[in-house]
Amino acid sequence: MPIVLQTSGDSLVGLEPPAEPRIHNPRLHELYEQMDLLSDEDQEALIVLMDSLVKRSQMTRLMAR
Repeated sequence: MPIVLQTSGDSLVGLEPPAEPRIHNPRLHELYEQMDLLSDEDQEALIVLMDSLVKRSQMTRLMAR
């Protein structure tokens, strides 16, 4: 059976825990583990910041082509 969503059926129905994201940078991994402890407001600010950085990186790559 093809895997369309990049996850198993067991994971989708809650029979196995979701895999933790692979974060190779140790400092970033430490911060990732603490993000859920932030207030909702701080989490939203973090989302905006991370989204901006990802989009900037994507634009830089596109413009380099």
